[in-house]
Amino acid sequence: MYTIFFSSHGIVLQLPCESGKAVTATFFTEQVLPNLIKNIEKYRPKTGTLGMKILTDNTSSHTAKLTKNFLDLEGLELLPHPPYSPGLALCDFWLFPKLKIYLQGKDFNTLQALVTGLYQYFKSIP
Repeated sequence: MYTIFFSSHGIVLQLPCESGKAVTATFFTEQVLPNLIKNIEKYRPKTGTLGMKILTDNTSSHTAKLTKNFLDLEGLELLPHPPYSPGLALCDFWLFPKLKIYLQGKDFNTLQALVTGLYQYFKSIP
């Protein structure tokens, strides 16, 4: 499992998850979102998360009350994502197919090698 957040300016956060670990609301609010906020504040030192909106899919870890409460406390707005809305799931159509081609035939011996390879790939996208 690999978590990636990006804005119109590029990648904001890449976070690999331990093999076999489920992405629960607890993991999402204790590991993923705090790292996201920290990185946003690096990119936006004056305004931080002020006025930021987050678009995720409708998985339970993203829509759980724990997640919504965390986002409210941080002043982040979670944009609604209607079910079965491919127009909002653009990664399924432009990122993932190209990523599959990039990964085809490659052998990463360690998690760090995979993370480095993915980072280089994502940075190469204009």
